[in-house]
Amino acid sequence: MRKNAVQRLALLSLSLLILLILAGATVRVTGSGLGCPDWPTCWGQLIPPTNLDQVDFDELDVERFQRSAKRFGRDPNEVTVESLKKDFNPTHVWIEFVNRLLALPTLLAVFLLMVVALRSKTATPRVRKLAVGAFVVTILNALFGIVVVASGLNTGVVTVHMALAFLLLFFLVYIVWGGGVRKAEIPGASRRAVMLLLVVVMLEWFMGSQIREMTDELQREFGTASRPEWISQIRDSWWFLIHRSFSWSILIVALYVGAKVKWQGFVPRLVLSVVGVLMVMGVVLSYAGIHAVTQVFHVGLAGVLVSAVFYWYLAAAGEKGGDGV
Repeated sequence: MRKNAVQRLALLSLSLLILLILAGATVRVTGSGLGCPDWPTCWGQLIPPTNLDQVDFDELDVERFQRSAKRFGRDPNEVTVESLKKDFNPTHVWIEFVNRLLALPTLLAVFLLMVVALRSKTATPRVRKLAVGAFVVTILNALFGIVVVASGLNTGVVTVHMALAFLLLFFLVYIVWGGGVRKAEIPGASRRAVMLLLVVVMLEWFMGSQIREMTDELQREFGTASRPEWISQIRDSWWFLIHRSFSWSILIVALYVGAKVKWQGFVPRLVLSVVGVLMVMGVVLSYAGIHAVTQVFHVGLAGVLVSAVFYWYLAAAGEKGGDGV
C-alpha cells in the first residue's frame, strides 16, 4: 500500500528514533553518559574538545553543575574542577556528542511530521493529535537529557528516559499505520491474539530494563573493564532468572500468532525473525558474558520488535479480515 507524506515522515522519524536508541545504548554500554558534563553544550563548547588542554575551566560554570547535581540528589561536593579533569575521556566525549547530534535530525523529522499532519486534509483528528504529541514527547525527552546528566546517570532516571523514547515509538507507529486514507490490514490473527504477544514483549522489555540498571551499577562501581565478570554478579538475581526464562513465552506466542497468519506478510516474518535473533543474543549474553556490542544491538532490536508487534496489533484483521480496524 502506497504511503502518503504523513506516513513517510512518520516512518522516517521512527527509523531515526531506533537509530537514536542504538546510539543511546552505545552511550550506556561504554559508560559515556557523562562524557559531556553540561547540556546543551559539551564542556562549554558547541564542538567538543579532543583533549583536556582545549577546555577553558575558567569559562566553565562548575557552580551551575554543582547546583544541578544538588537539585537531583547528588552530592555537589563531588563535582569539582579536579573531578571533571579526572573524568575527562575524549572517546566518551565524542560518543555522547554523536548521540546528541543524532537527536537533532529526529527532532526535525518529528517537527516536520507535526506540520505536515496538521496541514493534511486527509489526516484524521487522532493522527493530528498524535503528531503533536510526538513532537511534545520529543522535546520533553530532549530536555530530560539535562536531568540524566545532572543526576549523574541515576539508573531510574535513565530508564524513564528510555521509556519516553518507547512512548514516542508507539505514537509514530500508529501514524505509520493510520496516517493514510486506507489502513493496512494483516489477516489471519485477531487483535486479541497479537495483543497477547505485545503484552509479553513489553513485560520482557521491563524486566530487561531492570537488568540494564544492574549492569549500570556494576559499571559505575567496577568500570567497563570488569564486563566479563558481570554475568556472575547478576546470574542469581530474580530479575535475570525471570527475564531469561520469560523469553520463551515470547517465542511460543510469536509462533502461535505466526501460525495464525500462515507465516505470510512482511511484518509477521519480521517479528518472528527478530524474536529468533534476540533469543540467540540472549544466549550469548547469558553464557558468554555481557558482551558490549551484543548488548547494544539487543536494545536496538527490542525497539524494532516493539514497533513491529504494535503495528501488527493495529493492522490485525482476524481470520475473516474484518475485526482488525
